[in-house]
Amino acid sequence: MFSHIFYSSLPLFGLVFIGYSLGKFSIFNDTEAKVFSKLVAIIVVPAFGIKIIGQFNYEFINWKLYFSYLLAQATIYFIAFIISKKVFKRENPECIIIGMTASFGNHLFFLYPILLVEFTSKDIVPIETVIAADFITVGLSVCALDFTTQQKMEIKKAILKQIKNPAFIGLALGLIIYHSSVNLPESINRLVNFICASGVLLTLLSMGILLSHKTDKTQIQLSILITFLKLFGYLIVLTFIVWFLGITFIDAKTTLMLAATPIGVMGLVFASVYNLKTDAVVRAGIMTYVLSLFLIPFVGSVF
Repeated sequence: MFSHIFYSSLPLFGLVFIGYSLGKFSIFNDTEAKVFSKLVAIIVVPAFGIKIIGQFNYEFINWKLYFSYLLAQATIYFIAFIISKKVFKRENPECIIIGMTASFGNHLFFLYPILLVEFTSKDIVPIETVIAADFITVGLSVCALDFTTQQKMEIKKAILKQIKNPAFIGLALGLIIYHSSVNLPESINRLVNFICASGVLLTLLSMGILLSHKTDKTQIQLSILITFLKLFGYLIVLTFIVWFLGITFIDAKTTLMLAATPIGVMGLVFASVYNLKTDAVVRAGIMTYVLSLFLIPFVGSVF
C-alpha cells in the first residue's frame, strides 16, 4: 500500500513544486493564487456535489460508524478553534479556517482512489458517506465565515448570502439529481468531470505559489498544531470513539485510515476567498502529505 500511495502522490507533489517555482520566480503572485482558489470554491465545489451526491449509494451506510467520524471531526474542529483563539490569539475567521483545516481530510484525491483498488464496494461506502456529508459541514463553516467576517452583524444579509454558498449549492444540485433519478447527458457528465479534475490542479498550484512566500513564527507554530491534530489527534479520538461504541475495528478500518489522510483543500480555498492568512494551511499541507505516506499504510496494517 505504501508504494501505491507514494506513486499516486508524486503528481500531487509535482504540482505543488511547479506552483512553488512559479511563485519563487515571481511568475505568479499570491493574488493570482487566490484567484485559483476562488475558482475552486465557486465552480469546482458545486460540480463535486453533482458528481458525488448525485451518484451516491445509500445501500451499505453504517450510520453508527459515520456518527463516530462526525463526532471525532467536531471534537478536533473545536479543539483547533479553541487553541487558536485562546493560545495564539487569532481572530474568529482565522480560527474557523484552522478548525476546518485540522478536521477535514483529503479523502477524495489522496485516499479514495487507492481504496477503490484495495477494498470492496461495501468497505468504501463509509468513505463515500463522509465525502457526501462533508458538504454540510463545509457549508456550515462557510456560513460561520460569512457571519464572523462582517463588520456589522446583519443576520438577514448573511442568511440570504447562503443562497450563493458553494457547498450548499453542490449539496442541493446533488440531491435534486439523486432523488429525481435523472440520467445526465454524456456531454454534461464530461463537463462535470473536467471541472472536478481541474480542482486538484488549481488548488495544488495555488498551494505551491503561496508556499513560496516567507512567513512568521506564529504561522509555523499553527501549521505544526494543525498537523498534529489532523493526523495524530484525529486518529486517537476516532479510535477511542469507535472502541467506546463497540464498533469492530475491521468494520471501521477504512474510516480510521480516512482519519490519517492529509489536510483537505477547503481550508485553503475559503481562506483565500475570505482574504485570510493561508501560511499555516499551506505548510501544514506539505507536512501532512509527507507524514500520511507512512501513517495510512501503518493504520491499514494495524487494524
